[in-house]
Formats: sequence, C-alpha cells, structure tokens
Amino acid sequence: MNLRREVVRRVPPLARRDAELRARNARIRELERDRTRLERDRERLEQQLVEEQARAEQLVDPEELLARSSFTHHLITLRRVTEQLRELDPGRHHPLRHLPFKLRNYRLAASHGIPVPRVLGVWPDAAQIDLDALPDDVVLKSDGGAGSHGVLPLRRVADGSYETIDGVRQLTSEEVRGHFVDRAARGRISGPFFAEEVLRQPGGGPIPDDVKINVSYGEVQHVMLRRVARHGHLRSMGFRYVDAEGADLGAVMIGRDSDESIPPPEDLDEMVRIAGHLSRAVGLPFVRVDLYGTERGVVLGELTRTPGGRQPFRPHHDEKMGLGWEAGASRLELDLMAGRPPGILHGEHPMPDLYPEGHVSRSAEPGPWAPLVVPCERWCGTP
Repeated sequence: MNLRREVVRRVPPLARRDAELRARNARIRELERDRTRLERDRERLEQQLVEEQARAEQLVDPEELLARSSFTHHLITLRRVTEQLRELDPGRHHPLRHLPFKLRNYRLAASHGIPVPRVLGVWPDAAQIDLDALPDDVVLKSDGGAGSHGVLPLRRVADGSYETIDGVRQLTSEEVRGHFVDRAARGRISGPFFAEEVLRQPGGGPIPDDVKINVSYGEVQHVMLRRVARHGHLRSMGFRYVDAEGADLGAVMIGRDSDESIPPPEDLDEMVRIAGHLSRAVGLPFVRVDLYGTERGVVLGELTRTPGGRQPFRPHHDEKMGLGWEAGASRLELDLMAGRPPGILHGEHPMPDLYPEGHVSRSAEPGPWAPLVVPCERWCGTP
C-alpha cells in the first residue's frame, strides 16, 4: 500500500482534507465547464440581440421613404444595381465594379499623392502566405471582401504562434492561413492576399480609430468615428457621428448610441479634403472613404461603394443625406457634360502595381485594369 495513502487513512483530518480537496477540484472543473457554456450562450445571445435590433430597424414605412428623399432608399437601389452589373458588366468597365478591390484602391490613392499602408508581401493563394518573412506585427488582408472577414491584425508571440492584436484570439500559422482559405472557399473573400504594416494611432489603442466619411461627389454627408476594442466584434465598438467640421450630430442612427468620448481627429480637415478628392476621382454619386490618423499622417483604409447593414438613420438625417446624394449625382452629370472622362481617374503621382505576377493588371492587355491617368486639377481637386 502507498505510504501516503496509509498515513491519510490512519489520520482522519488528513482524509477529510483530501476528500474536501477532491470535492472542491471537481466543483472548480464543473464551474469552468459552466463558464465556458455561459460564454458561448452570451455570445449567441449577443448575436441574437444584434440581429433582432437590425430587424427592428428595418421596419421603415415604404410610403414614407417614397414621400421624401432617402439615403436608405438610394443605398438599397445601389446594392441592387451592383448585383445587376455582375451580369451586365463582366469585363469590369463600370467604376462600381472596381471599388471592391483594396490593392486597386491603394494604387488609385497613391496616384493622387494620398498615403496608403506599406504592403509587405502579396500571394495569389491564401495557402501560400509566408508568415516567416513578415515582421512580428502585421495585418493580413484579402484583396476582395467586405467587413472584417478578410482582415486579420496579428502579433507573433513567443512560441511562434499568433494572437490578434487585441489579444483576444490565438492562432497557429496554419490556422492563420486556414482563416483565409476557408472564407475564400465560402465566397466571402477573394484573393490575392497580402500583408501590410500595422498602422499606429498617436495615443491610441492597438487598433486605430476608423474614420469613415460618406461623400457625395465631393460633398461630405457625415463622418462616422468608430472605436474598436475587439477586432470584428460589433458589440464592443463605440460610434460617433460628426459633420465635416467636427461638430457633433448626436445619435443619428436608430439603435446606436453616440459615444462622445471619441474625439474628432486632429487632422479632420485633411481627411475631409482627401475624401472629397477621392470621391470625385472615382466618378460616382456616392462613396464612403475610410481613413486612419496615424503617426505618419492620414492614411487610406479603403473605399466602400455600399456600406453594409440597413443603415437606419433617423428621418431628418436620412432625408438630408438622400438630398446630398441626388445633388452629387447632378454635379457628376454636369461634369460629364463639361468633358470629364467617365470612370475612375488616376492622378500623375507614382503608383506601383501591387498585384502579383500573373494578375491581369500586369498583362500586356490589362483592359479596364489599366489606369486612366489625367491631370486631375479640374475634375478631382477642390472646386
């Protein structure tokens, strides 16, 4: 018989202590299982809450929308148009067919002298992503895809694995590649895939504040400031809406509180200028320009043709933005009549092609992927 067990058997207090320890350890394991289950339930309930709020926010009287100008109505129509263009414009001649591609938009911005993130590597296939050749902090992205599905901000940790920069998620190298392979297989994102620098916000957290500017052909409708605590986690985000001068607009989106602790960026004037310039360059009545304020100044995030979700703004703001959209469409038509070349206009600054060898943009006949370069002072500069 084991000596320790014999001692415990002969000394009742020790036996009672060991029995209590076993019971406590069993209870701890049970509570850990309960905590894991509750965390899963909480995430599921949070997602259900977001979905229910979204459904409630969709209950807009259609007669009300038809009786006034409406940003929501224009946006829904634009989404339908972009779907129709898949069949009508397979060659991607329309500017709406170009905007979903991040590397293409980086090239456009660079051609106008607008800073973009430094690209550190590009791969045709997600399975080919070479993490060993990258710095410890890096952001991986897919060229095509909306939202956070094709974006993964990472930090290499001591054992060679990775965690998201917010510290929430742990991944091995294979899991990082699998993240993109899986989403590409499901059609949520598309390649090529690339790595870029991590942008640092002076005095900010690990994820810089998003500055998302709605623009109607040169005129800013509003600026949405978004503070992200956890990557891709909507419930942890804070939002604030301001105008082009930084004045607070209040809770203009239904179901979303205004977080007044998020300050307008110090370089908002420069951001507004850049957003107006790019919106005229793309040649569309509406575009959202996403920017970051970084240690090296304003840097482009991406261009968005149709912001996701229902965008349920309060009637007065919805109507104001709807009228702005219509005025932007009219300004664009007048410019086209005055000689503006149709489509996306590239500037005359250096613009390296960031796509990998074999991409159509690098071929002898790139077709609509070839940039249309014009002196853009008349069409893109501040009126």
